[in-house]
Amino acid sequence: MSLRLVVLSFSLCLMSVAWAGPEHGGVSPGPLTALEKLQSAPALVAERNNTPAVHVALERWTTDEGLRVMWSRNTQLPLLDIRLVFDAGAAREGDFPGAAAAVSSLLNEGTRERTAQQVAEGFEQIGASFSAASYRDMALVSLRVMSDAERRNAAAALLSEVVSEPRFALDDWHRLQESMRLSLLRRLQSPAGRAGPTFYQSLYGNHPYSRTPGGDVDSIKRMIPADIAAFHQRYYTAKNGVLVLVGDITRADAEALAKQLSQALPAGEKAAALPAVKPLAKPERVHQVFPSEQVHIVLGEVGISRSDPDYFALMVGNELLGGSGFGTLLTRELREKRGLTYSVTSQFIPMRAAGPFQISFSTRHDQAAEALALTRQLLSDFVRQGPSEADVSAAKANLSQAFPRSVASNDQVASFLAMIGFYELPDSFIDDYIGQLAAVDLAQVRAAMSRHIHPERLLVVTVGRLDEKPATKAGAKNRWRLIK
Repeated sequence: MSLRLVVLSFSLCLMSVAWAGPEHGGVSPGPLTALEKLQSAPALVAERNNTPAVHVALERWTTDEGLRVMWSRNTQLPLLDIRLVFDAGAAREGDFPGAAAAVSSLLNEGTRERTAQQVAEGFEQIGASFSAASYRDMALVSLRVMSDAERRNAAAALLSEVVSEPRFALDDWHRLQESMRLSLLRRLQSPAGRAGPTFYQSLYGNHPYSRTPGGDVDSIKRMIPADIAAFHQRYYTAKNGVLVLVGDITRADAEALAKQLSQALPAGEKAAALPAVKPLAKPERVHQVFPSEQVHIVLGEVGISRSDPDYFALMVGNELLGGSGFGTLLTRELREKRGLTYSVTSQFIPMRAAGPFQISFSTRHDQAAEALALTRQLLSDFVRQGPSEADVSAAKANLSQAFPRSVASNDQVASFLAMIGFYELPDSFIDDYIGQLAAVDLAQVRAAMSRHIHPERLLVVTVGRLDEKPATKAGAKNRWRLIK
């Protein structure tokens, strides 16, 4: 079956409207509310309220070697998008932080039989586009090529070689090693670059999620190619991977391609489950001194895993709090009314284990205490009182209308299916997405936000000038930590 995106009564001009929030809510229907007062506009109002529907045809199977395969056929364009996703992110690095990033960066630097130049020319000659990246949870290899048999088969053969037989040569590693070191040092030159890693390290402690993708300077310095090769051999395996194929190929073609890639990889074993994440037991404040006029602030706590049943309710709640930029509660109060920051966002980052909930923004050092106190109060009030029914309805409509654009191309569908496969979500996740949003009600949003956000025990990380050490309550211990 072909991939079908059916968008019912969905107007492209309405999609581009920038929504403005009401005084006591997060997202409003915006300028179109005025149209309801015009007798000439009922059709436009009805069109705005209609829910678009999305369908992606999907089939799954597992190869003899254990590689999980997801195939979705789309005959609209003669293209094939491939994703290989492995449970091989920074959380798996053990004693060698940065190994995941090193593998991803060195994959196209040559194989046992080809130099980096030959690999690049091989992809270029068939018009294929190759990339690789690593994150906290996963490593992702991507390939796009025309779907005709000649180019598809040549691309698959080269991809198999690149992923399964990287050479990890010493001279290539020395070049990358210096590049990674400089990248890490550049990140340390800004408050925001320092605040993120400090937040994760303080929140997750000894958990693997405390590791920063890209490693640290000391680890990069002592790592050798044998360490990188060992990481690749352990985690870039058939049983530890998911293959996604989206494009103009038949099931038989997909099976043949999957078999070729699967047989090239070592069978290996699936990575062990990550340990559970312990939530914060009490509030904590961490300040890192940095000579800048701006202070970067990150506050939050342990959030949810990707399979949490509150996912959609939290998505709606966060959309109103600070997830959608302009029109949200935090942007309206901190930026528009008081000018305390240029940009503020809130987000849940669900991962295989519980990822964080966080709010982040930058402000002048002499406004940092005021901005932080206001953010705490806004968050506490939002969790305690919750949004209004109208706000929830408008947020759901905005999210529903935006979703079809996130799966409108081969490339986007392939990336979405890679996420579904990696996190073992249902086959119908894309088809059910808008329905799941529609089913969220006000009570569910309020209950989910109360369950997962605890304003009284947040981790607060600030990086910048230290104007005043915050007071702590009598008897409080380990609530204030200074990093110089």
